[in-house]
Amino acid sequence: MAALAGVIAGILALAVALTFWGPGSSSSTEVSPAPAASAPAARPGFTWSLRTADTGTFVGLWSTATSVVLGSKYGLTAYDAASGDRIWSWRPPGNGLLCNMSPDTSFGTGAFIYGVWAANPGIERCDHLQTVSLASGRLGWTRPVDLVGAGSTGFPDRLGGTSLSISGYVVTTPFAGSRTHDQRGTDLLSVDVRTGRVRWSTDFGPAGMPGGCRLSGPAQALVGMVYVLAECGDQARLFSLGDGPPSRPAGMIALPGCNSVRPYTAVRRSLSGFMTVRGSRLLVGCYLADPGGGSLYVLPAGTGRPVPLDTAGAATNTVAFASGVVYGPANLVLSSDTLYLVKGDNRANGRTDGVIAVDLATGRQRWNTTLPGASSVALTAATDSGVEVLTGTGDHASLHTVTRTGQVTPAPSWPTEQATSFRWDPHVNPPRAARTGDRLAIAFPGSYEPDRTSLGVLPLGVRRG
Repeated sequence: MAALAGVIAGILALAVALTFWGPGSSSSTEVSPAPAASAPAARPGFTWSLRTADTGTFVGLWSTATSVVLGSKYGLTAYDAASGDRIWSWRPPGNGLLCNMSPDTSFGTGAFIYGVWAANPGIERCDHLQTVSLASGRLGWTRPVDLVGAGSTGFPDRLGGTSLSISGYVVTTPFAGSRTHDQRGTDLLSVDVRTGRVRWSTDFGPAGMPGGCRLSGPAQALVGMVYVLAECGDQARLFSLGDGPPSRPAGMIALPGCNSVRPYTAVRRSLSGFMTVRGSRLLVGCYLADPGGGSLYVLPAGTGRPVPLDTAGAATNTVAFASGVVYGPANLVLSSDTLYLVKGDNRANGRTDGVIAVDLATGRQRWNTTLPGASSVALTAATDSGVEVLTGTGDHASLHTVTRTGQVTPAPSWPTEQATSFRWDPHVNPPRAARTGDRLAIAFPGSYEPDRTSLGVLPLGVRRG
């Protein structure tokens, strides 16, 4: 019953998100400094903040040392982290929409996918890839990369976001090749960041991979290489692809405990394969939304030996459900040597009440700690002191620092309005956060109502009640 409840919760959350994901307004493809505007109002708990009515439905969040870039269905907007003033903005052409943003950036550049509403209502045609400078808003290429190949009758939709990534000078993205006939294909493109030139595609048919393996969809670039998840009979394999043809992988890695990573659907994808990159490390696993917690590995760049991570007691479903819809994964915070996970019940809508620290070198847990009274927990960002943790307790929310040794720094609570934004959908759409210099930007993807806080920025180490 718990598993069924989890599936139902995921479907309902996706339905709610799509309800608020209507067609955007007409807009320009020009990227230029935004006109001068008054700074956003400071809601209690933040130096400055924005409402959902100001931003639109959340897509992603990037940051630099001095700014934060928020993506919504309407496009991209960069804000000064200190004042909240707009720096630049970009809007999709025509009546288009922003579909996905890369979960990470590279050399100050992010990758994103945009498109239009397809003729069939409720389906997004996410068929153009572009890059952008976070500092200036300048687009990387004169023309976007087309994600629909000749002869294809299908197209990528927002669920293709798990194969969008950027690392070094490589971008990976979903692709509808000549053999794709709906919006659920598993083909990929690899693109050169500097030129926008397509390096290769996997549009070579089901027999193209060695050993009868089939691509499952997820892919991530990591320092010049591309890693893809494939299903090989009753075992999952991680292929590494370089500059050569993808039908001749540079390497193949077994993932013990991962027996199947079936091609994604809105439900299956939250229950099977998982991949994301954090800095110079690849996190890969499977079945994270299952009650048993599944399997999770870390692969440092330049190595071929993934380290299994001890996730006992962790609510890894908050990672899997979050990445199983359309956004980048949540509740995976890495420092130089530690992975922080949410501690709690790994059932759908289960209680989360603490933090677990895992040694990235050995995969063993260093410590776990409980935050007194917490009924929901979200990890935001690593700091020199440890990790910043957002907690919900009844009608209140608080931001704590949990130190590198597991000690909890008390913090004043936020008022009911901020707590409501956090509690709206903490399991399926947890808050996303980005560190920007000495400040922390927190986005609330589950805040669909117009007056709810969608983005707030506050100084690190300062707690406002």
